[in-house]
This record gives sequence, structure tokens and C-alpha cells, in this order.
Amino acid sequence: MAQEKVTRKELREMHIGQTRIITLTDPKKVTSAKVTAQQMKNEKEGEWTVKPDYEAIAVSITRIA
Repeated sequence: MAQEKVTRKELREMHIGQTRIITLTDPKKVTSAKVTAQQMKNEKEGEWTVKPDYEAIAVSITRIA
């Protein structure tokens, strides 16, 4: 099921080593998810790797710290 956006709350609730594949409703939100994860890293709230899939309008997010 596609969702509107990736939230900071979702990222915070992930466990280290956990990977989630999130399907979004708008291709622009894929870039937004990358930016959100980077902002949270800069604010020392954790660290994530984000792998975008623009064709599928989805992101794979893994918490690494």
C-alpha cells in the first residue's frame, strides 16, 4: 500500500539493522525521504541509508546507527 510520505517518527522507530521498503504516492516524495533522513543524521538522531527507486516510486531505507 502506498503512503503519502516518510515521517521522522517512522525513521526514529526503526531498529538498527532494520530495512523497510516504502512505496510512495508521488515521485517527488522519494527525494524528500532522502532529505529527511539526511537532516535527521545531521541533527544526530540516527543514521540511515536510503536507496531510491524512482520507477517504482519507492525507497528502501536501512537504519545503520
